[in-house]
Amino acid sequence: MNILVLRLGFYVAVAAPFVAVALAEHAFLVQVAIGIAVSAILALAWDILSRTGQVSLGHAAFFGMGGYGSALLTPVLGPVLGWIAGLLLCGAVAVLLGAVTLRLRRLYFTIATLSFSLSIQVFILVTPDLTGGSTGIMPPVLAGGSPPHQLLFITGCLVAAAAVSDVFLGSRFRPAFFMIRNNPHLAAASGVPVTRLKILAFAVSGMVAGLAGACYAGLYGYVIPDDVFTTNWNVLPLAVTILGGMDTTLGPVVGAVALRLLEEVARHFVGGVGYQVVYGAVIILFIVGMPAGLVGFARGLLRRRKATERPDGAKARLAS
Repeated sequence: MNILVLRLGFYVAVAAPFVAVALAEHAFLVQVAIGIAVSAILALAWDILSRTGQVSLGHAAFFGMGGYGSALLTPVLGPVLGWIAGLLLCGAVAVLLGAVTLRLRRLYFTIATLSFSLSIQVFILVTPDLTGGSTGIMPPVLAGGSPPHQLLFITGCLVAAAAVSDVFLGSRFRPAFFMIRNNPHLAAASGVPVTRLKILAFAVSGMVAGLAGACYAGLYGYVIPDDVFTTNWNVLPLAVTILGGMDTTLGPVVGAVALRLLEEVARHFVGGVGYQVVYGAVIILFIVGMPAGLVGFARGLLRRRKATERPDGAKARLAS
């Protein structure tokens, strides 16, 4: 019961800043918060898969599929069923891709996911009758096009993604994923269904990435291959998760906030093309200086603080 209350409190804490920005209706801050929320959802998706020791550079494929799936299916099935069907499509494709690629060594798996992402983009371009080709398609706009209402909706999606991430950090999955990531052969010898759990993680990861893509497409009312299948969406979740901290639900959210703040500060003080160089250099310094990410760094500080306070407390009890 206490754990449930703590988790609910955590979700409220995650949602509160976004809700506050939405209620304030500050146009610039609302747009920034929307971008952060979409990035955080995609990073949570990437982190779910990374817990099995797999590094994906192809999550733009599921991001784009989520956008296209919701855009194509919503007019036919309605907004709720259309989104659900789009996410299930992402999950089904992830299962098929995982069944083929998850037996590969980690480097080859990473290359395979990148190749898959590029292949999906080519498929979109050569099927204009279905997908609109290079001109894309126009899905229904979320929340009537009202940015504050859109932010509230996407905040709900972020909380849902965080809850899914929590399930995969729970006691049932965590030990198995830890063994799979560190020694898959030992995990298999211990009776852990390695391939099955990897495929499960990949499927859920693909669906959550599809959710981010559906949100993105619904925000702007259009989806084109040059926008949703860019390298940025392949690299962004990796950078966000590593910056914020892996193997933690809070890490991708913190990383998304930190990355956007770094981008805005670099753009303000440097400007032009040069800001991207400074932006990238600062990210590298953060990753090198804090390999456990911002959340891991903060947890380390708290542990050290508690360790230094403990001897004083023991001395006080002895003196009394």
